[in-house]
Amino acid sequence: MKFLYTVACMLLSIMSLSAQGITVTGTVTDAESGEALTGVTVLEKGTTNGTVADLDGRYQITVGSESAVLLFSYVGYSSIELTVGQQTKLDVALDAGTTALNEIVVTALGLERSSRDLGYAVQRIDAQDITDVKSPNFVDNLAGQVAGVTISQGATGVGSTSKITIRGEASFTNNNPLFVLDGVPINNNSILNFTNEAAAGFQEVDFGNGAMEINADDVASVTVLKGPSAAALYGTRASNGVIIVTTKDGSESTGLGISFNSSTFVESAFQLPEFQNSYGQGNSGQFEFVDGLGGGINDNITYSWGPRLDAGILIPQFDSPVTTASGQVVRGGDVAVHGGAPITPTEFVSHPDNLKNFYETGLTTVNNLAIGAANERGNYRLSFTDMRSNSIIPGVNLDRQTISARLGFRPIERLKLSTAFSYVNASSDNRPANGYGSENINYSLVAWGPRSLDISQLQDYWQPGLEGLQQYAFNYTFFDNPYFILQENRNSFQRDRVFGNLMATYDITDKWSLSLRSGMDYSNEDRRFLRNFSSNRFRNGAYAEHDVFYRENNTDLLLNYQDQWGDFSADFSAGANRLDQRASTSQAQALSLAQPGIFKLSNAASPIEVFEFDSRKRINSVYGLAKLGYKDVLFVDVTGRNDWSSALATPTSKDNTSFFYPSVSSSLILSRVLDLPTSVSFAKLRASWAQVGNDTDPYQTTGAFVAQTPFSAQPTFSAQNLIANGNLLPEKTSSIEVGADIRFVDDRVRVDFTYYDARTENQIIALPVPISSGYTEQVVNGGEVRSRGVEVILGLTPVYNANFRWDAQFNFSTNRATVEQLPAGIDRLTLAYSRVYDNVNQTVWFQVEEGGQIGDMYGTGYLRNENGDFVIDDNGRYIVDNNLQLLGNFNPDFVLGFSNRFSYKNWNMSLLLDWRQGGTIVSRTLSLAAVGGQLIETLDRPEEGIVAEGVVNTGSTENPIWAPNATAVNAESYYRQFYDRNHEENNTYDASYLKIREFSLGYTFADRGNFFRNGRSLSLALVGRNLYAFSAIPHFDPEQLAVQGTQFVSGVEDMSYATTRSWGLKLGLNF
Repeated sequence: MKFLYTVACMLLSIMSLSAQGITVTGTVTDAESGEALTGVTVLEKGTTNGTVADLDGRYQITVGSESAVLLFSYVGYSSIELTVGQQTKLDVALDAGTTALNEIVVTALGLERSSRDLGYAVQRIDAQDITDVKSPNFVDNLAGQVAGVTISQGATGVGSTSKITIRGEASFTNNNPLFVLDGVPINNNSILNFTNEAAAGFQEVDFGNGAMEINADDVASVTVLKGPSAAALYGTRASNGVIIVTTKDGSESTGLGISFNSSTFVESAFQLPEFQNSYGQGNSGQFEFVDGLGGGINDNITYSWGPRLDAGILIPQFDSPVTTASGQVVRGGDVAVHGGAPITPTEFVSHPDNLKNFYETGLTTVNNLAIGAANERGNYRLSFTDMRSNSIIPGVNLDRQTISARLGFRPIERLKLSTAFSYVNASSDNRPANGYGSENINYSLVAWGPRSLDISQLQDYWQPGLEGLQQYAFNYTFFDNPYFILQENRNSFQRDRVFGNLMATYDITDKWSLSLRSGMDYSNEDRRFLRNFSSNRFRNGAYAEHDVFYRENNTDLLLNYQDQWGDFSADFSAGANRLDQRASTSQAQALSLAQPGIFKLSNAASPIEVFEFDSRKRINSVYGLAKLGYKDVLFVDVTGRNDWSSALATPTSKDNTSFFYPSVSSSLILSRVLDLPTSVSFAKLRASWAQVGNDTDPYQTTGAFVAQTPFSAQPTFSAQNLIANGNLLPEKTSSIEVGADIRFVDDRVRVDFTYYDARTENQIIALPVPISSGYTEQVVNGGEVRSRGVEVILGLTPVYNANFRWDAQFNFSTNRATVEQLPAGIDRLTLAYSRVYDNVNQTVWFQVEEGGQIGDMYGTGYLRNENGDFVIDDNGRYIVDNNLQLLGNFNPDFVLGFSNRFSYKNWNMSLLLDWRQGGTIVSRTLSLAAVGGQLIETLDRPEEGIVAEGVVNTGSTENPIWAPNATAVNAESYYRQFYDRNHEENNTYDASYLKIREFSLGYTFADRGNFFRNGRSLSLALVGRNLYAFSAIPHFDPEQLAVQGTQFVSGVEDMSYATTRSWGLKLGLNF
């Protein structure tokens, strides 16, 4: 309430306080054509005070003194600087030239600087690039837009987590970049439920990542700080890069401005598995349904190795009619009703579109209304956004409402106050389960869904007269009815979140200033897990409540001094930060209910189990920054930060809590020093060195107790399962970076090149220990990873004239993270795994060894000889090799984003292509559905059998003689072994793809008629997202992210749901 009260007072102050400082107005135009330029950035140099020109090129800004310098910058034009002096009106004409590679970017501490000055790589994305084709998950809007940034979409559709990495993965434990919103760090964690490894029965459910709730309609720009030098001032949180998001503040408006933006997307399944539709349910060519439990012929399994489909055969099936003794006609699967009465055979036919018809047409609407103003009294912007998305997965949805406000004013000449805050309410009636098991609908629809299955017959999912007690399904051994899962076994959530900040800046003199900023990220989430009677895992139902809480407070104090002495300029800053963080999660569950349909813990028929975790963390920091310049030719930055982290303290010592992180960077403007050819319009060299850290989680340095299920109404606790390490250190990354920015032909061709080499030491590793110790693992420091890479940004403006303009940009990146060293005595270290069951032969192991790379995946396969040929036994079958072998690496060889933007008069079009080359993905859809005979790969079933490709040994073990295999095995036996889920070798794909990521075609009504004048405009656009992929993978979207326990893993497709292809209409109205 205090926060809202402060905001209200500031809003009233904006309306009531008189103007202070000097207000400057003017119009920015194209020097050649005289046309107004929309969106020009106007910045008071050396401060964060800025504005943006409106649709008519007009701007207004209030500066602190006559000595203030205004910097005007715009994509495709040369930036200029003008001293205000006694002028209150400054009209500016910009010459075509400098582009996005020399724009104003937001750097660490929220300071805005010209990219020309920087000695490290940063990249900025403007609001238009983010909002052209909005995604419900904000992180997805960055895909393909930034060199070195990789996005992996979640596997459960709208509302799922999207993983983001910058410059690859160099840490064994944490590769998440830091998100900073309006100068304040915010949470981007994904908190999963306690799963079957800790809480029997429930599968993993993904409730999304924190940054997904950033509202794209409120974003003014995104700046990506890629390397340690750019991010060093964030200390122990900076080793994985920083995403800085700046929101709109209303300063682009002159007078009152109102905008309304609406987007409506129609969504369909992007890619579905290719099935064979010639053979139906059964085994060895036989099938007959009786009870779905084995009472019939092969009716306890759902393989598609049964009789031929569409051959006029009549077979009793789950949806065939049954007449009971009372004369009631029910279905064959209504076993509890008809009690085993004879089932009337029906024709055994294929259903080629059964999965396609299961998925629905999704609909997502996003409506935003914003009001903003900037005048001599200050600036403000108020925004409301309503997002509602109904997934293509039946019964799955995501609703999100966002209220945002940014306010700023100067109560006195030297004092500027500002605030930014957002309230987000997000909810879903159902989030689908991940991974292998009956709670994932793909388990019954894809892996084990026979090609004779008529999915439409499952929509009425209760057996008649037993509603709420017994579901109706096509198999009762292993599966649930997919409609029953989605409608009755729900995983819902309700989340409230507030993030924002208050900031005050006081200009002590013209050279000295002091800033105080305090920000908060608060979220509280209630989750409910409902399982109805007759569920495969919960015959008597189940219920769980999962509460997730997070709060982080950041307070910064910053003192700044800037001056210029002749050819030299200097800018010094010193500050301090305090971070307080608390996270807690509590799950209480009943795995059996007394009465059906009553989902409360008081209805428990089994002991209530409780799993809880609570953590607190504090980091105190001091930091400093020195920026030096000489003749606008040479720039040097030196920074230092010292952190004191409570996560590294013990109850008796604080010796290991203090760590210092320095950096130095420099840039040299060659084009101002050397006499370069006239075709070279700009040239800059840059270099930097930095050290940053990667902190650890709380309670790694000291023992802690874990709350367990109460016994006899008394609380119980157990020791944690890891041995604490009181000498634990944070990971340390040392990085060098060199680069060049060269532009040709009046900046029509722009090339930005970066090479980096980073070493991460003191890797935080959990090593297994003997079970006899009473623990499972010990946390230690050990290991070193070297990450090297190249990034190239190529910008082109092939055509530019008064009516038509074409801008293109290529974002290329490649990265290799090599393991240089492991702890003594460790040959190969397991970082994560993805498994079907707890079995070494059904598991993909993510392991590293010295000389290997992060991302290497291991699994089992089949025996090969020295020539790499499969060795076949005397029966014509493959020979299992249970030794782990390298399956591949999930990281791509390179990533290339290619964006195009065309404008012709009032028309505009954009196209974004995303190319990922290389990498390996292990597919559970392939391994399971091929074993089940569902996929197109198993269509060829010759009566004479199949001869496995390989060799047989006609000699001895000591002196083998290899001859081609000539022994055939029947098709079912061949495919079930070749794609066996126990051995992953034959279940991999090349993960390369070229995707049409985004498309937009629009028209803007402006500068015409009586209405569309003075800043009023109407824009309409046809937009599309995730439109098509060129890929060798026939069954699913090549972008995949799997869940295992509490971890997200790349490189594995684990029975994923279909992603979406979206087409929509976008409307924007400004007046």
